[in-house]
Amino acid sequence: MIGERRRPVMDTDLVIRASLAWLLMVAVLLIAGLPAILGRQFNEGDDIMRLLQVRDWLAGQSWFDVSQYRIDAPYGSGMHWSRLVDVPLAVVILVLAPIFGQPAAEHVAAVVVPLATLWLAVLLIGRIAWKIGDEEATGLACLSAAIAAPLLHQMRPMRIDHHGWQIVLFMLAVNALMARDARRGGWILGGALALWLNISMEALPMVLGFGAILLVRWLRCWGDRLWLTSMMQALAAGSALLFLLTRGLTAGMPMCDAVAPAHIAALAIAAIGATGLARTETPRPLLFTLLVLGTCAVTGVVVLLQIAPQCAGGSFAGMDPMARDIWLANVIESQPLWHHPAHLAAQILIPALVAIVVSLRLAARSSAWLHRWYLEYTALLLAALAMAVLLPRSSGLVAALAAVPIGIQMKQWLRQLRKLNRPGKQAMAVAGMVASLLPAMPLTLLMQAAPSHASAPPSAAESCDVRGALAALGEEPADILAPIDMGPSILLDSPHRVVATAHHRAHKGIGDTIRAFSGSDEAAHQILARRRIGFVMMCPGQAEVQFYRQINGSSFADNLAEGTAPDWLMPITHEGDRNVLVWRVIG
Repeated sequence: MIGERRRPVMDTDLVIRASLAWLLMVAVLLIAGLPAILGRQFNEGDDIMRLLQVRDWLAGQSWFDVSQYRIDAPYGSGMHWSRLVDVPLAVVILVLAPIFGQPAAEHVAAVVVPLATLWLAVLLIGRIAWKIGDEEATGLACLSAAIAAPLLHQMRPMRIDHHGWQIVLFMLAVNALMARDARRGGWILGGALALWLNISMEALPMVLGFGAILLVRWLRCWGDRLWLTSMMQALAAGSALLFLLTRGLTAGMPMCDAVAPAHIAALAIAAIGATGLARTETPRPLLFTLLVLGTCAVTGVVVLLQIAPQCAGGSFAGMDPMARDIWLANVIESQPLWHHPAHLAAQILIPALVAIVVSLRLAARSSAWLHRWYLEYTALLLAALAMAVLLPRSSGLVAALAAVPIGIQMKQWLRQLRKLNRPGKQAMAVAGMVASLLPAMPLTLLMQAAPSHASAPPSAAESCDVRGALAALGEEPADILAPIDMGPSILLDSPHRVVATAHHRAHKGIGDTIRAFSGSDEAAHQILARRRIGFVMMCPGQAEVQFYRQINGSSFADNLAEGTAPDWLMPITHEGDRNVLVWRVIG
C-alpha cells in the first residue's frame, strides 16, 4: 500500500529503521576491515593524500591553498580537491588530538567519518522509501542499501576520499525532487548539486540529468517552471559562493577539472535566461520555451570556452603525453565497465536492472504525481547506470538509487513467500531476491568491505611496506624517485618529497617517473640530476615495476630489480621490509 506523501520532513521511526540497518553494516564493516584498521592500511593512495591535505591545513597551510608541496619534487604540485571534504576529518582530529594525540585522532577520523557518511546515505535512501511506501518498505530499502557492495566500497573504514560525500549529496538532490514546494525543492536541489560540483566535476552528467527532469516538468506544466529556475539560481549562486569560500579570489587560475569562474559564468547565463523566461505568468509555446532555454545553454557553453578555451579538451587537456598515454590510459578505475572483472559488473548491473524494471512496474500501477515520480526515478536510474558503466567508480550512485525500488519489491516478495499455498510465486520470489542480493552475498561483501590487499594478501615477493625503510633516509627532507603508487605511503610517514603520486595535476612528475623507470640508466640519471633527486626506492614485485620491465627489458627498473644498479647509486640497508630497495644517488 502506498504511503501518504505529505509526511513531516523527518520522523523518529524512519531514523530508527535507518540506524538499525546502518548499525548492522557498521558491525560487518568493522569486523571485515579490522586488519586494515589495526594496520592503518588505507584503501587507496587518494585516501592517504586526503589525510595529508587535512594534515597540511591543520599545520598552517592556507585554507585556500590545496597544493601538495611534497609532490613533483622538488617543485610541488597543485591539487584540484575541495576543502569541503577536509572539514569533517579536521573536526574529528581537532576534537580528539588534545586527548589522544594527532596520530590516534587521524586514525579515528579515518574510521568514523566514512561510517558517518554511510549513515547519512542510508537515512536519505530510507526517507525516499518512507515518503512513497510504508514502514516495512522503508526498513527493507535501508537494508538493501546497507548491503550494496558498490555503496559500501566508498564508505568503509579508512576510505576518506570524496566519493562517499558525492553519494550523500546525490541522494539529497533526489530527496529534494520530492518537495511539495517547487521553490524550496529547487533551491535545495541546486544547493546539493553546487556542493557536489565543488567536490567533483564528476557530478556534471547527473546535473544535466536533474536539469532534464525539471525541464520536462516545466514543459508538461507551465506552473512547474519554478523547479528549474530555482535549481539553476541555487546552482549558479551556490557555485559562486562555494568558489569564493574554498578557492578565494583566484579568478585568473585556469581550471578545467574543478569549478572555476568560467563554469560559474556559464551557469549564471543559463540561470538568468531561465529566470527571465519564467517571469511571465502566461504559458509560452513549447517550441519557443525550448528555443529560449536552448539558446541560453549554448550561450553559456560558448562563454565558458571563450574564457577557458583549454577546457574544450576536457579535464586532462595539456597533460604530459607520457602521463596521459601510459599512466592515465591504464588507470583501471577510469576504464569502462567492460574492462573490469565479471563480479564487479554483476554488483553494478544486476541490482540496477532489477530496480529499473521494478520502478517501471510501479509507475504503471500508480497514477497522478506518483506515476510521474516513478518515471522520473527510472530516468535517474538509467542516467546513473549509464554513468556507472562508463565510469565504474561512480557505481555507488546507482546502488543507492536502486535500494528504494528493491526494498519495495522485497516487501512484495516476502508477502509471496508467506503464501504457502502458492509454490510457483514462492519460487519466483526467491529467484528475484537472490538475483537482487547476489552482489551482496557474504563473500563478495567481505571482499568489498576490506582493502584489496587485505582480502587477498600479497605473496612474500610482492609485499612492499615502506615504513620500515624510511628511517634509513634520515630526518632531513629528501627528494625521492619511487614508483607512482608508492609515493603516498612515503609521504604519509615521513617528511620527504616524491616525484609522483597518482594525481593528474602532478602529470609532469608522473611522466618523468615513467621515463626514468622504463628508460635507460642514462635517461634516468639525467632526470634525477635535473630534479636533484637524492634517493631511489622501489619494490621489484610491485605490479607497476613489472609493467615498466615489460615496456623495456633492459630498463632502469629492470636493472635495479636484477641487482645491477649503475655505479652512481649506492645501496642503503635498513631494518624494514627486505623487498623495499633503497639507493642513495651519489653521482
